[in-house]
Amino acid sequence: MDFGAHIFGVGPLAEPETLAHVARRAEELGYHSVFLADHIIVPRHLASPYPYSRDGSFPYDPDLDWLDPMVALGYLAAHTTTIRLGTSITVVPMRHPIVTAKQIASADHLSRGRVIFGAGVGWLEEEFALLGASFHDRGRRMDEYLQLMKVLWTEEHPRFAGQYFQVEDCGFAPKPVQKPHVPVWVGGESPAALRRAARLGDGWHSAATSLADLPGKLRLLREALDGAGRKEAEFAISASPTDRLTLDLVHHFAAQGVRHLLAPVFSLDRDKVLQRLEHIATHVIAPYQRGGG
Repeated sequence: MDFGAHIFGVGPLAEPETLAHVARRAEELGYHSVFLADHIIVPRHLASPYPYSRDGSFPYDPDLDWLDPMVALGYLAAHTTTIRLGTSITVVPMRHPIVTAKQIASADHLSRGRVIFGAGVGWLEEEFALLGASFHDRGRRMDEYLQLMKVLWTEEHPRFAGQYFQVEDCGFAPKPVQKPHVPVWVGGESPAALRRAARLGDGWHSAATSLADLPGKLRLLREALDGAGRKEAEFAISASPTDRLTLDLVHHFAAQGVRHLLAPVFSLDRDKVLQRLEHIATHVIAPYQRGGG
């Protein structure tokens, strides 16, 4: 089992020194990865329900500093050495796919091959509207955008003919350091998201799942992998537990086939983030690794 830490890049963790310090401390403590969240512009009045809170309310003030994760990846590439750097998740269909492909490839180049591209369709319709991006066909556009990105990342002379984008007679460089390309971990909890992960992803990255709900989601994922002719052994399964993260819980998730857990360390209090990193490293990660996990 690998362990990641979601540090968001929001509020106090948008401060350069704090963000770098937290990422370096996670690296020192043996975390596999740190992840950054994605919102470009936050509407003040929301009708869209937030899928990761019990009452559907969005828990962050729209005036909080919120770093662009693409820029933050490049910054952290210069301030860390070995830890993987990920997005959890990039809202793919609200961004221009060629620009996104360039940003991710550049971050992988600068970090010498340490980027994980967490990708999802998004939930905040009002944010799409402010960006002039279509919300209701975001699933179809995400599918095409991911396919286009892979062409740009892997082909010397990229050619792509889609519904939304056509590319030919161009160069695209640098290519990602990782081959064939940066790993794409598709996020989302819905059956459609699980099918998309199996079809187009190198992994599934759950933003929130309980131990009770995990077997049902994994059953759907494995059916989709089988239908896509994919092998689970070559596919990453990452989860962010909604249950309290304990050593026992880690063993239960591992027994289900999860190979990456995202630790809930983020807080709007810098010291709490560091305390949580230390606590989980001491009481969960180290004992699990000593036990051969």
